[in-house]
Amino acid sequence: MKNTIRYYYNLDDIYLVKSKGKTYVKTKGEIYLFIPVFNEKEIIEIKEILKEDRNFYPIILNNRNSIFTPYNGKNYILMKKTIYYTDSPYIKYRPLPFSAKNYLLNRSNWYFLWTEKIDYFEYQLNHIYGKYPIIDESIDYFIGMAECAISYLAYHNLINPSQDSITICHRRIRPDDVYNPLNLVLDHKERDAAEYLKYLFWHGKYTRENADKIIENFNNSTYNYPLLFARILYPSFYFDIYERIINERASEEELKKIILRIDKYEIFLKDIYEIISKTVEISKIDWITKA
Repeated sequence: MKNTIRYYYNLDDIYLVKSKGKTYVKTKGEIYLFIPVFNEKEIIEIKEILKEDRNFYPIILNNRNSIFTPYNGKNYILMKKTIYYTDSPYIKYRPLPFSAKNYLLNRSNWYFLWTEKIDYFEYQLNHIYGKYPIIDESIDYFIGMAECAISYLAYHNLINPSQDSITICHRRIRPDDVYNPLNLVLDHKERDAAEYLKYLFWHGKYTRENADKIIENFNNSTYNYPLLFARILYPSFYFDIYERIINERASEEELKKIILRIDKYEIFLKDIYEIISKTVEISKIDWITKA
C-alpha cells in the first residue's frame, strides 16, 4: 500500500496507521485517509457536489488526474484531513444550487426507503431465524417502532415530502466522520438534527435542556417538525448494528446496550415530543406520551 500511495500521489516519508477500518496516511505533519470505494458513481457525485464547498475533506487527484487509484483489485480514494475531530457535527442548512432529485445520494423519500428496508428485513429474518438469539428476541420491537415512524409520515402527509429543505447531510453522526465526504448524503435538514439528538442519547450526553436548545435553534418550519420527530422515532441505531451482525462485522452483544436502555429511550422520545409540542401541534403516539 505504501508503494501505491508513493507512486500515485508523489508522497514521501509516509507512515500508515489503520484504525476502525480506515487507513490514515501521515506525512510531513499532514494526515490523509486512503479509503476503498464501493460505489464509484456516488463518489463522482460527491466530488461534484463539494467542488465549491470546503467544509469536508477534499478528495485528491492522483498523478493520472483521476480520483480513483487501483490497489489489490479495488479502487481507492485519497482525502486530505484538513479539519480535525469535533464533538459538534456540522449541522447547517444550505439551499442546494441544483436539484437533488436525480442524484443517487438523494435519501429524502423516507417513507419509501424505510418501507423497503423493513420488507427486506422481514424477508431476511425468515431465513436466519434461530441463528441470532438476541435478534430473534428483540427485532420485532424495533420493526414495530420503524412501522410507527412510517405511519407517522403517512398521517402527516409526508409520503412525498417537499424538496425545499434538502441540503448536505450526514449518513450518520459520528465525531470522527463529520467532515468525511463519504459520510455525505442529500436529505432533509431534519436528518442531521434527529441523528445528532440520537447520538447524544446513546453516548450519554443527552439532557432535556440541550435538546430544547438544539430544536429551538434549528428554526424548523411547522411543516417539517413531524419529519424531525419521525426521524428520531426511526431506530436507525438498532438497524445499523443488525446489518453489521448479519455481515459478520459485529457481535450480537452490541445490541444489549440498546435493549437495556430502551425504556429510557422511550422517555427521551417523550421529551422530544413535549419540546416540539411547545412550538407546533403534532399528533400523539400513545405509548410514547405515556412513557
